[in-house]
Amino acid sequence: MTLPDLADQPRAPALAVTGILARRSFAIRRSTALLGLTLLGLTTAWSGATTWYILRKDDLAARLINRETSRQYAYEDRIAALRADIDRLASRALLDQDGVEARVGEIAMRQAELESKQALVSAVTETLKASGIGITQAAKASPGPRLIKPEATIRASGLSSFAPLGPSRPMPAPDMPALRGAEERSTAPWQSGEAAEPVSPAQRVAEALKQLDQAIDKSGSAQLGTLRNIDRSLGETQKSLRSALSETGLNTERLAASATIAKSVGGPFVPIKVDPAAGPFEATLHSLQPRIAAVSRLRELVGQLPLRRPIPGEIDMSSNFGYRVDPFTRGPAMHTGMDLRAEPGTPIRATAPGKVVTAEYSGGYGNMVEVEHAGGLSTRYAHMSAILVSVGQNVSSGTLVGRVGSTGRSTGPHLHYETRIEGDAMDPIRFLRAGDKLAGQL
Repeated sequence: MTLPDLADQPRAPALAVTGILARRSFAIRRSTALLGLTLLGLTTAWSGATTWYILRKDDLAARLINRETSRQYAYEDRIAALRADIDRLASRALLDQDGVEARVGEIAMRQAELESKQALVSAVTETLKASGIGITQAAKASPGPRLIKPEATIRASGLSSFAPLGPSRPMPAPDMPALRGAEERSTAPWQSGEAAEPVSPAQRVAEALKQLDQAIDKSGSAQLGTLRNIDRSLGETQKSLRSALSETGLNTERLAASATIAKSVGGPFVPIKVDPAAGPFEATLHSLQPRIAAVSRLRELVGQLPLRRPIPGEIDMSSNFGYRVDPFTRGPAMHTGMDLRAEPGTPIRATAPGKVVTAEYSGGYGNMVEVEHAGGLSTRYAHMSAILVSVGQNVSSGTLVGRVGSTGRSTGPHLHYETRIEGDAMDPIRFLRAGDKLAGQL
């Protein structure tokens, strides 16, 4: 073997090793390159995705910002609209409050007027009662109106309106707000179907004021009806008084004008000023005044005329007034009175108030009492067994003046009863008939 061959022997394995290493280096570089490319692709994709996401996120943020801005503007517009509604409702509430207060003020004025009218009606009825003037049951049964206070009516309706009618004590706020409609559901009975629409406070206030108006109108109508019933009753009383007094044959108008005034009355004169053009109430009251005065005068006259019976019980007349056959001479004679048969000792009473001017034995009259009354009238009671009054004594209707007897020119126990005006004898039966017609008013 030659030397070069020997030299080449150790280089052969080295070349093999170098080739192997070269191939491995190439393989490593390729995988590294692939890994790098992969990483580069991922990085590029991530960068693109990130860039796209960022760009997309900015657009989404812009859209979100725009949407929130639109919502904000919408909320602001809604808030502004709500504020406008609140202002409008507040203005309307103030107007409603002013309207309610004006209505309440008007109702209060009507209430005061109603009370004034009721005072006049009460004064009229008290005057009639004090004068002894009877009225029919229709007028008596007409009660005075029930006076109503505006505040009480509105509070009674259970309202807590936005328009307060006056100062009131504040109520404490509840710890927990009640559910809407809970109170109504707890008290109202169960009902099928849809619930009724709640009534607003303004509507309830308006309804309460309307009811109060109706109540005041009803009370005013009741007052007017009372006056008209009184006027109708006074008309009937005046008619019955005139009809009864016409039985006496006297000039009742003249006697009524000169009738004495009742005792123990007086006071300053305060005329009632009533304008008949103000309304039907005033017109009725104005027309009622002269009727009351006329009936009062007639009542005074009735109280002063000798219309009552001098002895109790039914009239048993044994001899009437006028021409008759004299019981002693059997000739024609004038009988100036009427003879009333009665048992001895029967009480004899004054038929009208007056003053005793004679109380003595007087010839054919026997024991006789003469009482002088108003208007030139006088009455005589004769043939009494006993005289129970004295001259100058004031007597009233029904005062005991004596007892039935048979003194003087008499044929038996009886009462000789006379009525005279200005000294002239008149038929007593006329007065007794008038008294019978007015039996319920004497």
